[in-house]
Amino acid sequence: MTDGPALLVQKIYRETEALYARLAPEMGQVALGYRILYGPPRPCPDILFIGFQPGGRTQDALDGLAEGQHTSWPSRFEFAAAPWPLARAIRKIFSVEDLDQCTGLNLVFFRAPSMTAWRQIPRPVRKELERFSLEKCEEIVKALCPRMILVIGLGTFKALAQGLPVLRKEHARRPDVLAREGQIWGFPAIGVAHLTGSRINRHDADRLAAFLRDKTGFHANPASLHPDM
Repeated sequence: MTDGPALLVQKIYRETEALYARLAPEMGQVALGYRILYGPPRPCPDILFIGFQPGGRTQDALDGLAEGQHTSWPSRFEFAAAPWPLARAIRKIFSVEDLDQCTGLNLVFFRAPSMTAWRQIPRPVRKELERFSLEKCEEIVKALCPRMILVIGLGTFKALAQGLPVLRKEHARRPDVLAREGQIWGFPAIGVAHLTGSRINRHDADRLAAFLRDKTGFHANPASLHPDM
């Protein structure tokens, strides 16, 4: 790993710490800490995953502090091994070996248990947190130069790009979009329906997985591993 991206990201961690220290008193019960990177700031990752916002409640915030989430990144991209539902869903699509060549972050760095809770923060404070996160997210993406960006959640993708629908549901009441394709900050990008929050049947989940593997050149994990992924 070259020093350039790592030094930039370390600076962003310090800036985030300073902003949070200033605004946390105004965030009330939603002052639950923050999380920036979910893996090392790997230059030119095969995929850079972008989600909307870290979830969780008070215990998650305490765990994050204990794990050093406010000061640095994990040594391994967590989608490759973490037990939480989204990471498990990703491992049903991509192999652990491939995921170890990736990294990820969120569009909003600051933790909230739900959008309802997030909107309870006074609007000027919330907007400052969102603007800061977007600006720093862009800086990180441009510094890392990913081969591809994969956005989890079509709403999050829409906040960054329009894109064109490239995959829709089949055998469903409505042919809802499963994936969009476009560019984000000059990089090829795909946005997908949220893999844990959307109602996607098995047929469409398999189609989406095949589409993503085809687009990325990644491999699947052995089917025998899926129940325990």
